[in-house]
Order: sequence, then C-alpha cells, then structure tokens
Amino acid sequence: MNMKEIEKVAVKFNNDLAAVAKEIKRVQSIKCRLKKQKGKKTYEQEMTEVVKYEQVLKEVRQLLNPKEKPVTMYEQADVDQLDYDETVKAIRSIQSKKTLTKWLTDVEGDNDEYRKACAIEKMLIERRNKIKPVDNEYIRKTDLQTIIDTIESSGNLSQERIVEMLKKLI
Repeated sequence: MNMKEIEKVAVKFNNDLAAVAKEIKRVQSIKCRLKKQKGKKTYEQEMTEVVKYEQVLKEVRQLLNPKEKPVTMYEQADVDQLDYDETVKAIRSIQSKKTLTKWLTDVEGDNDEYRKACAIEKMLIERRNKIKPVDNEYIRKTDLQTIIDTIESSGNLSQERIVEMLKKLI
C-alpha cells in the first residue's frame, strides 16, 4: 500500500483518530461475522478485501498517532534524548516490567528480560539525575524524533501532512 492512498483514506476521515478507530471496530465486526460463513462461495474474496481494508485503516491510525519506541527496547541513545518527565515515566514503566519478569524462573531475577530491564532502569535513573524538568517553551527531542521516524518509515508523506505534524509540536 503506498502512502498517497493511506493519506487519501486519512483525509476521508478528516484526519480524525476517533473516526478511524470506530471504522476499524466496524471492519473487525464484519470480519468476525464473515469468519462464521466459511461455506459461502465468495468467502475468500470478501475476507481478502476486509483484511486489506483493515490493514489500510491500521496504517492510517499509525500515521495519525505514531507509536513511540517501547521502554523495554531503549538503548543509551534513546535514553539520552528523553527529557525529565519522559524519563520519570519510563522509569515507572521499566520498574513495572522488572516486577512482572522477576519470577519468570524458579530463581529470582534469573532471566535475560529481568537483567535487561535492570540495565535500562540504571540508565534511566542516571539520566534523571543529570537533567531538570522541561519548560513549556521548548520542544521535546523525543516528539521531534517520533515525527522524523514516521517520515522516514512512511516513505513519501505529503508536505501538508509533515507541516501538520510539526504544527502539533507548537
């Protein structure tokens, strides 16, 4: 699916994330009902169309609301871009991950997920101790990086869409 088609679908929904989410639910209901009709002659064709449309809607949702990198995948470069508030939020998230992975084996903390979470937590705590809270007149580096990642991964975004994403930072 090319970006121009995805942008057209986004414009069709007026770039409204709630409307796209509602449409995704509607399409998923259609898909669920269709799964129960496997004996239907046009089942394969209809299911292919529904799945294709659902994928387009998911890509529109990703375009309108780009996802950030999960805290469990952070490396030092990612941690260095965080501001104070994001660092505190990431610390809470990684501490939750540590708690959930602590007893995955019979021996407490004896697994790679837990050790990785501990290493990320250490980097985040060091970062928090180095920085101070951000004033409102500054743009967060992570917000800018999310937009850059979206532009790079999406291929050819229109100039209007890029400008719209940048205006959200102001």
